[in-house]
Order: sequence, then structure tokens, then C-alpha cells
Amino acid sequence: MGRYTAALLLCFSLTAGLNAAPCFDTPGPCAAAAGPALPAPALPEAEALAAARPVVISIVGVDFAELGIGKLELAYFKKIIAHFKPGRELDETLFAAGISSVGQDAALEETFKRLPDNYLDARLAEALPGERYEIVPVRWSRDPDESEAAVPLVEKEIKRIFSKARSEGRPVYLVAHSWGTVLAHTALHRLAVSAPEVRVEKLVTLGSPLVPGHWWLELFLKLEINAGQLQQFVAKPRNTGRWVNLWAKNDYFSNEIAAADKNILEDDLTVTLERRVKWAAQIDHSLRDEALRDLFFLKSLKTWHFAYIFDFEVYLKTLKENHGKAIFAPVISAELAY
Repeated sequence: MGRYTAALLLCFSLTAGLNAAPCFDTPGPCAAAAGPALPAPALPEAEALAAARPVVISIVGVDFAELGIGKLELAYFKKIIAHFKPGRELDETLFAAGISSVGQDAALEETFKRLPDNYLDARLAEALPGERYEIVPVRWSRDPDESEAAVPLVEKEIKRIFSKARSEGRPVYLVAHSWGTVLAHTALHRLAVSAPEVRVEKLVTLGSPLVPGHWWLELFLKLEINAGQLQQFVAKPRNTGRWVNLWAKNDYFSNEIAAADKNILEDDLTVTLERRVKWAAQIDHSLRDEALRDLFFLKSLKTWHFAYIFDFEVYLKTLKENHGKAIFAPVISAELAY
């Protein structure tokens, strides 16, 4: 149903209500209404958008299947061990034992396995009622080295999806994760020039590397931006309504984005937990191996990079406690509500 059809239906229902209104001096409806019924007031823009079923575009990130425990995570781990041995050389035996323990647990983690191409739109379908939202994924190779070829594809798909949605009087939202946010950011900026009629009412970025939180990633991003001819600076596209960005300090691939209308920090709960784990291991030195493992998973780059999608859960052996945080459904439901 288009926004204009919805407005007409609302006008009809209001008119019928006016014709059936009781007279001041009789208990029943007025027998003779003077003149034609008053037209219903025009719907505000926000209500008009809500009268239609929004189209939600999803764009996934890179394929992490081959990354394993990468250099950034090993750097984390060495910092964690250094906490227990300040001012001394790194104990390679302790380091090897810790890596072995982490590796065994990591092998059981679904996050460390290859994710299917539909991992984002599948979660969107769980969070958003199908009768109220339509989810349309935009597929690409998931190889950042192929960004130059991917951006025109994303650009073309956003334009096609918008054109169809506009003809039906429906708003368009966009949710992107990881490198998908880089492609979306570039495509939207290009569309603002080539097809200014295209508009995305709401943009949600999850774990975006647009503003890298680590020098290594910043260098990588610059190389990929130059190679793929991507958007050189981060700014809110002119064709975008509200931009919400989710990030985590423990996810070096993400950061706060000043250009966004709202930034949501998702890993603030780890600060207190890290403090408690370290304190427990300092009181009881027999817990140090378990503390190393716990601190690794509390600060795991890869775990947090996908926590925006799959939420955060961890069992802390040091404290013998389960901890977690629901992220995806609460944020998506709230930010894409109408």
C-alpha cells in the first residue's frame, strides 16, 4: 500500500466518523449533516513512512575464515601476559601454554568458523517481523581486494531497490557490517551525485573500519581505499537520513565515527570484568592460566567484531561465571522502529 493510498483510507475513515457524530441536543447521530465532510489533515512525513513496509538492505563484511588468531590478537595476548610479569622478559613457555589453551577453546567457537553469505540478513529476519519489514541482501565477493568491482555493483543494487520501493511508497533502510560499511559509504556518496533522487532514511553500521582504531588497520584501509578507488574521507552522505554506528574498543576494526548521528559503544561491560579477573589471579596465582584465557576472550578482536551480529557471551573460568550482552536485536528493533 502506497503512502497516498494509506492517506486516502485514513481520510475515508475519519470522514465516516465525522458523519456519524452525535448531535448536541439528541442522543443519536445527526440526521442532516450540513455540507460535505471536512478532509482529513495530511499525514506528517514520519507517519506517512510508517504507513508502508520499509525495505531493509543488508551488506555483509569480509570472509574471516582464514584469519585464525591473527597478529593483532597475538599482540593483545602478549600485553595481557605482560600485566602479570611487569618489567620482565616475556615467558615464552607461559605464552605457548596460553596460546594452546586459547586455541582449544577457539576451535569450539562458531565465530571463528566461516560465516555464510546470509549471516546478516538471517539475523535481521529474526529481529524484524516479516509482515512489517522486507529484507533485501546485496551480495558481493567478500574480498576487500575486489572492492573496485564491488562498489559499482552495490551502487547499482541500492539504486534499483530504492526505485522499486519508491514506486510503492516505501522507505529504504540500510544495515551494513565490517567492510560492507565501507562499500555502502562509498556507494551512497557516489549516488548522491549520480542519482540524487536515491535516499536511505536510516543507516546502521556495525563494526565499521571507516575510522580505524589501530595504526595497522589504518595503513591497510588506506591501501585498500587507494586500490579500490573508495571514498577518501568519512562524511555523512547527503542522501542519508539518520546514521547510527555500533563500535567496541576491543574491536580494532571499529571506532567511533564523528560523522554519524549516534555512536553506541558495546563493550563497556568488559572493563569491570577484566578488573575482577586480574584481581582474582593476583590473589591466587594458581588462577593465572585461566585468567590469561579469560582476558583473551574478553578482549578478543574477532569475538567483538561479530558480537554486533551474534551478541556477546563468555564463560569466565577464573570467576566461574557466565556473562553476556544482547546487542543485535535490541539495537536493530529500536533504531529501525517506525
